Amino acid sequence: MTTDVLDVPRPVVRSRRGTAVLLSLTALAAIMFVAAAALPYFLSSSYGPPEYAPRRGWLLLHIVGGIIALLTGPVQLWLGLSDRGMEWHRRMGIGYMTGVGLGSVGAFYMATHTDFGWIFGAGLFGLAVAWVATTTLAYLAIRRSLIDQHKEWMIRSYVVTFAFVTFRVIQPALQAARIGTELEQLAVAAWACWAVPLLITELVIQGRKVLAVRAT
Repeated sequence: MTTDVLDVPRPVVRSRRGTAVLLSLTALAAIMFVAAAALPYFLSSSYGPPEYAPRRGWLLLHIVGGIIALLTGPVQLWLGLSDRGMEWHRRMGIGYMTGVGLGSVGAFYMATHTDFGWIFGAGLFGLAVAWVATTTLAYLAIRRSLIDQHKEWMIRSYVVTFAFVTFRVIQPALQAARIGTELEQLAVAAWACWAVPLLITELVIQGRKVLAVRAT
């Protein structure tokens, strides 16, 4: 008698377990971020930097979209990468894209109407462009039945989505280390929160392909 686990090669099983652990930790971090940094904006109108007050509606639109994408992403990625529950995967994919669409609209507006300097605004604008571009390419890939490319672009898309969490790590770290002024810290965090993780992701994705081919 055989089981599904016995029919799958051990390296694949280990890979799936590793992916499940990574996505579980990612989901936990996303939930903690939403509870600590996002939900307070809905509980108190005075929460957050006072500079955001005149554009609070756009900020909340951005946050709502970000929450949807941030929380649906890990589940959707797990279903897609493990080729399970494709119907739920497609439904959650629609929700994820909706979140990205809403969040990016708010992000573009906030990036072009910021009080924290043009470098900070440019970093947020670049993040929004990367967010839309990676998600759009993931959608176009699946529409053309390019499964592997779809998976890769969805990974990139969620890495950009997770930049909201990464930002909340980088900026306080720079502040604690007393590196630069407040505006400089915000500017560095606005770029580093998505550009650096996206570069690392690309190195991993492409590096695995290169190393999988034996040298001749």
